[in-house]
Amino acid sequence: MFPFDRLITYMDEWAAANPTVDVRAQIGDGEYEPRHMPFDRKLAQNEFDDVLSRADFIVAHAGMGSVIQAAEFQKPIIILPRLQEWGEHTTNHQVDTANWLRDRPGIKLVETKEALFSTVEDWLVAPEYPDGALSKTAPPEFIDRIRGFLVSKER
Repeated sequence: MFPFDRLITYMDEWAAANPTVDVRAQIGDGEYEPRHMPFDRKLAQNEFDDVLSRADFIVAHAGMGSVIQAAEFQKPIIILPRLQEWGEHTTNHQVDTANWLRDRPGIKLVETKEALFSTVEDWLVAPEYPDGALSKTAPPEFIDRIRGFLVSKER
């Protein structure tokens, strides 16, 4: 929905310094076009799924869609939250999301270019794989609580 030129610029800079590493970006409507890594504006869902299935890990903004897709493909994910004050989103909800996800296995929150670079380099050697901590479905207990609430409202 919103361009994330800061993340794309960071990863393009990293790719320039690491030309032998296969990096690919989906950049949306951003103004910055990478010069050191292949990119697509928007991939069709089946092609995006294919790219994710072959990836060692994912680098993305801290949106729940990205996190859920990483979990579905059992891929580690490095997240950099979009910031409202930089015009990257209308609120700072991604900061809250990222902080909520901070200590989950297979998810690494980074807040600076330096942290992003060091995490990418570390994960090229030994990514922190998720342990199923995030599922694409709600836990049964949560579903039961919602069902109980809805049933009690029908009476």
